[in-house]
Amino acid sequence: MKLNAAVTLLACWALVFISSCKKDEDPEPAYEVQSRLLAGAKGSSKTWKLSSASVTYGSNTEDFEFSACFLDNRYKFTNNASQDYEASEGATKCNSTDPTIVESGHWSFTQDGGILIVLAYDYTNSDGVLFAYFTRPATVVELTDTSLRIDIEVEYEGDLETYHINFEAI
Repeated sequence: MKLNAAVTLLACWALVFISSCKKDEDPEPAYEVQSRLLAGAKGSSKTWKLSSASVTYGSNTEDFEFSACFLDNRYKFTNNASQDYEASEGATKCNSTDPTIVESGHWSFTQDGGILIVLAYDYTNSDGVLFAYFTRPATVVELTDTSLRIDIEVEYEGDLETYHINFEAI
């Protein structure tokens, strides 16, 4: 009798233990986290401006110096079904005849969120283009609510150049 009571008690305890375990929710995929940081919540957009850039080749690193008319350009990423991207001239155009929108296209992340791909299909001959110039995927070095740091590697005359590009959210 004591054995039956012990087995019944053990079975009840096991049933309570198993039923109290709840499945942890699946974590949000890295690319969705990165998408929200880059472009805001689904259905919204976020705008960035270039804050600095440099290039490393061999053991040398050189900082780029940009004119004010380039530094005020805006890079807008939209978190919609087509993941739209648009770069526009800021308040000051480098060339008064340049259109306001200098490049546009689409963006995406790799599944792990570590690579940003910006495909600028529609771009002008303006000096304001950025992603259309590189046409390469960018390694995400840092992405927060306020900061985006990417590296783009380009082979030039057999040598590897790494462009370090930094943006800040506006």
